[in-house]
Amino acid sequence: MSLASSIRRVRPVLVGVCAAALVLSATACTAHKPPALNVPAATAFQKGVVSALAGARDIRPGVRLVNRYTPENKVEVRAYLADLLKRFGLTPQRQAYSAEGENVYAILASGRPSADLIVLGAHYDSVRTTPGANDNATGVAAVAAVAELMSRSRGSLAHDIAFVFFDEEERGLRGSRAFAQMLKDGNRAVHSVHTIDQMGWDQNGNRAIELELPYEGAVAVYEAAARALAMPIVIHTTTEAGSDHSAFRRLGYKAVGITEEYRNKDTTPYIHKPGDTFDTVNFDYLASTTRLLAKVIGTLATAR
Repeated sequence: MSLASSIRRVRPVLVGVCAAALVLSATACTAHKPPALNVPAATAFQKGVVSALAGARDIRPGVRLVNRYTPENKVEVRAYLADLLKRFGLTPQRQAYSAEGENVYAILASGRPSADLIVLGAHYDSVRTTPGANDNATGVAAVAAVAELMSRSRGSLAHDIAFVFFDEEERGLRGSRAFAQMLKDGNRAVHSVHTIDQMGWDQNGNRAIELELPYEGAVAVYEAAARALAMPIVIHTTTEAGSDHSAFRRLGYKAVGITEEYRNKDTTPYIHKPGDTFDTVNFDYLASTTRLLAKVIGTLATAR
């Protein structure tokens, strides 16, 4: 696949944080302004999520995962993800689209009649041979952190947000295809779809990301968010079609995939291997990208 252009760099600024919570409280924000991600707290939270999903600690007492492939292990993962959403004050829902496949999701409603939907998702399954820390416990941790953040912004939302954990990405995007079809069958108005896959490797330390097959206007949105946060990163665009964003594009939805430098050759060497463990994840990089993603989703969701 060919690699398209890079986005210009921007200069850093200091960002205030609050050690007591994952995000700044909504009361600290001006009207319709999304809260800012508390990076240190988000990093600690994401380490907990990835360690549970990738078998660095028990996902529940006495149960430690070696993969997220077997039906038994995926039952544990679904329960864990549903509990996370409950802790954020969201109502977890299940989409059992086949005998083995099941998506877990929650809708953060704006309360506005006929509001369209912003979808933020990541696949939770892995292949049999790996604990799948980078692929894709990191994506799950990014979605979960943004869900926690945005759950504190209910009064300022102009759009509904769906936080989705897809099953069976590793088996032909089955989960995201089923979710996209459910939206289509329900005639749900969709603003845009943003999916994350592999967000934990940054060997050269430049914090760059790739936007995969970005919909028209998506690059400008991510560039504006980076500029607003003064984040010194490069944003590449690629024509990579191998992850969940493609399931939505095929049905005509505006969708973009977000990943580490997969096509630009700064990506995990442990993909689909036993070495894709918690210890290989760069959590500073994951938090950096999550901060950008939170800005993007927060800005889109509060724009009237």
